Amino acid sequence: MMPGEIKLVVEPLESLSFEPVMVRAEGLRPGSRATLGIEMTDAGGVTWSSSARFVAGEDGTVDPSNQAPASGDYNFVDQAGLFWSLKPVSANRPSGAFGKSLAPQEMAAWLEVDGERVATQGFRRLRLAPGVERIEVREKGVIGTLFLPAGEGARPAVLVLSGSEGGTFEPAASQYAAQGFVTFALAYFGMEGLPEDLEEIPVETVEKALEWIAAQPRVNGDAIGVWGASKGAELALLSASIYPAIKAVVAKSASAYVFESIGETMGKVHKSSWTYHDKPVPFVPLAFNMRIGMSYFWSRYRHKPWPTRPMYAHAIKHAPDLESARIKVENINCPVLVTGGGQDGVWPSDEMARIIGKGLASRGRKSEHVVLTYPGAGHQIVSPYSSTSINYLTVGGGFVELLGGTPKANALASEDSFPKINEFLDRALGLSS
Repeated sequence: MMPGEIKLVVEPLESLSFEPVMVRAEGLRPGSRATLGIEMTDAGGVTWSSSARFVAGEDGTVDPSNQAPASGDYNFVDQAGLFWSLKPVSANRPSGAFGKSLAPQEMAAWLEVDGERVATQGFRRLRLAPGVERIEVREKGVIGTLFLPAGEGARPAVLVLSGSEGGTFEPAASQYAAQGFVTFALAYFGMEGLPEDLEEIPVETVEKALEWIAAQPRVNGDAIGVWGASKGAELALLSASIYPAIKAVVAKSASAYVFESIGETMGKVHKSSWTYHDKPVPFVPLAFNMRIGMSYFWSRYRHKPWPTRPMYAHAIKHAPDLESARIKVENINCPVLVTGGGQDGVWPSDEMARIIGKGLASRGRKSEHVVLTYPGAGHQIVSPYSSTSINYLTVGGGFVELLGGTPKANALASEDSFPKINEFLDRALGLSS
């Protein structure tokens, strides 16, 4: 086998971050062993890598889309396997999952045969689609980033709410703008001009953003949806139960209840996460028993991520007035899609997704709503071809949450839910009509 006969194929060489990429090898000796790998350095200077070892087929190819690795960072047939199994290999570590940079990701695929690297191919992943315009917004009461899709005419809009990490979640907003929506990544805490902690945030922040985005010339004001993840999903559902201007809700890893605020006072001074008309929204206070308290302090002492699910489950079980804190989803007058993971390390999103589903069904329009639960998945249900190897997130108050699930289960949940969410938003907001 001559090195010149071997070919490493990457198609396409430039694509959006959620689009499929094929990495395969050709010209190998049938039955020979070869290793495919991917490397990249992110915007924070962290180097990531993945690899898998294969046995070449009878036609001399290695193709992850129809071959399972013999060994490596994943172990089943999956074209996206080398992408979601990417993990940090440098000394500096990311602060957690859900990277927010929109910088293009310069990546390299490589091929080794008999321990020798015989081919390398660079390629690029885009997080901001060509033609999409990004505009920072710093107006009174409305702080965030607007994304305008390519083309002309009024479009449906999606308001994107980040979770307990604060600030804006631009990658999700950029992703939906690439698909034709006008999107607005709203910040409601954790940025200049906003509260530092997720504590007693006015729900009217969403109302102001809805009014602002409806007034934009590229927006169809009768087709505005809200997308939220984690605490952002909690806020999305709460807002939709109040404001009829919301015409669709995507609530990822959602909560069925309003919970206590997240910050330095969490578990000590009990405050709601939200206010409405200047009054705290009824909430479930967080409380520690001895086991939960020991788990928390031991995790902090060892500098390990802490699974907060037991704390939230304990709080639900012992809430003094759980019904008052329940988000009244039966008052929502639009289609809702909710996701939850059975191994969610943050809170019992799978159980709460089912509670949300029952509340929505009580309105008698069950066919409008979608409840997606994934038994092995954690809190991190993202977009396809995203790494799921980082299982923690630094949140308000400076502590680190364990997100739960396995990289494989999280990746499969992401691959399954992504097209369903896209189809849901298209149908609910009429993007294709």
